[in-house]
Amino acid sequence: MERSNLDRHLLEFVQLLRDGGIPINLTEVQDALYSLALIGLEDKSRVEGVLQATMVKSVTQVPWFQEAFRVFFAAPEAQSSWQNQAQQQSDRWEKGITQTREELRFQGEELALTEEQRATYMRLPEGEKERLKKFLERSGEGMRNGVPLDHSFQPMVERVLQGSLDFWRRKLGEEDFPLAPPGEAGLLSEVERAMRQKEIHYMTRDLKDIPPEEWPEVIKLIRRLSQRLASQVSRRLAQGKRGSLDMRRTLRENMRYGGVLLKQNYRTKRRGRPKFVLLCDVSGSMVKYTEFILQFVYGLTSLVSGIETYAFADRLVNLTPKLRSANSIQGMLHVSMPEVAQEFGGGTNLAISLEELLKDHAGSLSRRTILFILSDTQTLEGEKAAKLLKTTKGKVREILWLNTLPERRWKETKTVELFRPYCQMFECYTLGHLQGILGTRL
Repeated sequence: MERSNLDRHLLEFVQLLRDGGIPINLTEVQDALYSLALIGLEDKSRVEGVLQATMVKSVTQVPWFQEAFRVFFAAPEAQSSWQNQAQQQSDRWEKGITQTREELRFQGEELALTEEQRATYMRLPEGEKERLKKFLERSGEGMRNGVPLDHSFQPMVERVLQGSLDFWRRKLGEEDFPLAPPGEAGLLSEVERAMRQKEIHYMTRDLKDIPPEEWPEVIKLIRRLSQRLASQVSRRLAQGKRGSLDMRRTLRENMRYGGVLLKQNYRTKRRGRPKFVLLCDVSGSMVKYTEFILQFVYGLTSLVSGIETYAFADRLVNLTPKLRSANSIQGMLHVSMPEVAQEFGGGTNLAISLEELLKDHAGSLSRRTILFILSDTQTLEGEKAAKLLKTTKGKVREILWLNTLPERRWKETKTVELFRPYCQMFECYTLGHLQGILGTRL
């Protein structure tokens, strides 16, 4: 390949990497060109190794790089097919957005909605779409004190519709929505599709069934998921809770409506960051669940004021000092969790562990504490444990029980019925379960 063509193709590949969030500067591009000139282009695996070595900075960027390389250096026929698919998706998007502009109007005027809100409307059930259209129709024909409503009421109608669409976006899940227009670049769309498929594969798989050779991929996914969730929850917390009416701001904001109070402003009342306390069952097959889930939860450190972690089986062991002093939580868990599990003797006894928690670590429990219990509920002295769980409930904000036992088996498990009155119990044996639980409870 001539140098000019090599330069052009390399720059196109660099742009594909940048689209995936991998920052690449001019020096790195020059290093890659120099290295390719030395090794040649005959061996595809060597080319991939050189480009990865010169452009990838962290393990979290490796999955995108690998998919981008596969797609960029695919056969022309495959690239042409991806381009056609991307164009069809883009056309459907534009058609859908145009339709929302026609349907979501107040007295013939287009409503001020974000593209994200319009995308949500595009994915609503037909019944819900009809409900919103009827609301707009009735609002446009409404009366106030015998006088027909005019365009001055459009901001109020917009806020009602925006609130409904935001509710549906949260209810149906942000990850299921095309909240931005699909790119017309076929290669980029194919990389994004492949990345989503990888995520879905691991999100729905029982954590105990993931073989050791796939653990690195799962760990990378956990990091991305926890960072994404932390960002989403931080934005939600930043909005604050509704406090008392701020009359000064309200009057100022409504001057443009002639003094009619169409928009209310409230003083922000922020909710304090919670403290996490984790009780992790490390008996038998629970160890692998504990390793993965702890890595997810520790990825949310920006959202909480502190995390304390305890392992239990027939007694309680405080893991917090080890986790705080470790250079890498992944390495610490991989080495320490099996060792901790081997230290325990007989079967699981949650009652003893709760007694030790209440007696020796009472300072960890407060009204800001969210207590997570990771266990399949199988324990000795179940009735005693239930009484202690009731006592613990009165000392914390809430107890979230992450039950690795499939929900279909709960009815046949006596301890599930004993514990459920004193906690929020969730089925949790996949990353998808965990993300959904934390996303709604934080």
